[in-house]
Amino acid sequence: MQAGNVSGGINFYQRVPGESASLIPRQLPADVHAFVNRSDELNQLDAILTSQSGDRLVVSIHVVAGTAGAGKTSLVLHWAHQVKDRFPDGQLFVNLRGYDPGEPVIADQALRRFLRALGVPADQIPQDVDDAAALYRSEVPPLYGGG
Repeated sequence: MQAGNVSGGINFYQRVPGESASLIPRQLPADVHAFVNRSDELNQLDAILTSQSGDRLVVSIHVVAGTAGAGKTSLVLHWAHQVKDRFPDGQLFVNLRGYDPGEPVIADQALRRFLRALGVPADQIPQDVDDAAALYRSEVPPLYGGG
């Protein structure tokens, strides 16, 4: 249970064996309210979505770097909420806990969370990380109709 503003709705999903996954993950945490400044950085993030001619670009990874506490997560979450309609296949999110006092999330854990968010039952996720990664690639829709 979460108190406060909830974004993205609540989805209940039961996967039928042999049926392709149709779950659209909406994992963005709540937007940052009272977000101020950072207009230049938001414009730079907007720029990665289109080319100079205005065509859509396929962006695999964009890195936002900075020191701990600089507001990287707040910036990216605020931007992600502004452009989430540009990603109709869904949004996945994981906090890697790089600066948290607890243990960081390892790649295998993040991958398993993403697969479960995509509707793959936990007992059908391969134990081998390479096999799980292959399943993830099979579950994620191709970008912009590509193959």
